Amino acid sequence: MNNRNLILRLFEINAVQFGEFQLRTGIMSPFYLDFRKIVSYPSLMRAVCAKLSHLLEDIAFDYLCGVPYAALSFATGVAITHDAPLVVKRKDRKEHGTKKLVEGDFTSGATCVVVEDIVTSGTSILETIEALENEGLVVQHAIAIVDRKQGGTDILARMGYTVHTLFTIQEIFDVLLQAGKIDRIAYESSLNFVKNNVSTDLPQKKDLPRKALTYSQRMEVSQHPVSKRLLQIAQQKQSNLILSADVDTAAELLQIAQLTGPHICMLKTHADILPDFTPDTIAQLKKLAQEHNFLLFEDRKFADIGNTVQKQFTSGMFNLPHWADVLTVHVIAGASSIVALKETGLMEDKGLVIIAQMSTADTLTDENYIQKATKIGEANKDLVIGFVAQQPMSTDAGLLQFTPGVHLAAKGDSKGQTYNSPRNALIQRGADFIIVGRGIYQNPNPEQAAVLYKEAGWQAYLQKVAE
Repeated sequence: MNNRNLILRLFEINAVQFGEFQLRTGIMSPFYLDFRKIVSYPSLMRAVCAKLSHLLEDIAFDYLCGVPYAALSFATGVAITHDAPLVVKRKDRKEHGTKKLVEGDFTSGATCVVVEDIVTSGTSILETIEALENEGLVVQHAIAIVDRKQGGTDILARMGYTVHTLFTIQEIFDVLLQAGKIDRIAYESSLNFVKNNVSTDLPQKKDLPRKALTYSQRMEVSQHPVSKRLLQIAQQKQSNLILSADVDTAAELLQIAQLTGPHICMLKTHADILPDFTPDTIAQLKKLAQEHNFLLFEDRKFADIGNTVQKQFTSGMFNLPHWADVLTVHVIAGASSIVALKETGLMEDKGLVIIAQMSTADTLTDENYIQKATKIGEANKDLVIGFVAQQPMSTDAGLLQFTPGVHLAAKGDSKGQTYNSPRNALIQRGADFIIVGRGIYQNPNPEQAAVLYKEAGWQAYLQKVAE
């Protein structure tokens, strides 16, 4: 069935109607689209789903998800037609059982295409995207039957999402006019209604205020001195790149810090994996950080009772208070770990980053944990500067998002790690800073690789704030 015949058939079953209709917004419209009727006509349903399936031919994806409720049947039909896995987004989170908002068997980091019937403002698609991204799925594309040309597809495009449709509302009007199904008056009044009711405002999404601010603007609202300093470095060096230098020796660490230092804003270390770590290592790290203007980020991942955390921070061979600008902490033990660090009296010039999510495929940091971690971070902004996460955590523009698992080539490894591109991390996942490890330190030319990631990350940042 070609598009013309499909449109005529939609008109025949009153899925496209003309007259006076009050929309959900209260506005009176001269036409109305009711695609729910399609499910009652099996042959038409098959034709629509087949055409939607064709829109997927040039899109690489792992899952489909329909916008509830009208598009759920179309998503199911397309999934069967395309032989593609489906996940289901509920309208509301159920209060019993698993209490999930997104149902299905899927893995974090996988890609998902959203299926919609009609695109108007784009709000319904965006709500579905938010739910999917909160579960760790990556969304870049949506497909729909018709674009009403009232701003939705353009708004979503500005936010980094591409919408593919079978036809536009004007194409429907044109076919019906040419076939004598509507007169010129209905045609003109319907077109005028569309043109006079175009939305240009971005729909509300929890991370939009953060996306709209530049690093300079974020500096103004950040309360923590370490946040301000990091944002200042990022702006000065035009780099949001954090190198995760998970090398095997202190000698290698110092060498790669020297090579990449001019291009990074922070160096992330794991001091406890370096057998030759000494006080001299600390002295040389501090010297390199000062020389190349970057912060030192010890990925300590404190995760114990308060008394033990205090000892881990203040005691031992690594002497963390003497050199680490930023440290990571799990909140599996609750806010007490953060309080314990504060009570040492050695955190005034240091920032804490909460591990809210991990970049492994089988991470146990579910949405309930994420929400609690976010609240703990927001309640302790005198110490906490942000979160390690794969999605936006907080609407507070003073809290930063650090996204690991970034790689330009690989998609994952044999140990459960999953990767994102710099663009995807910054634009799709809401990152403020990208954390890159093996993509740089395993490269034969680490400095060249650092420049590549630095430029990719900065271009994605510029695109994000421009949108």
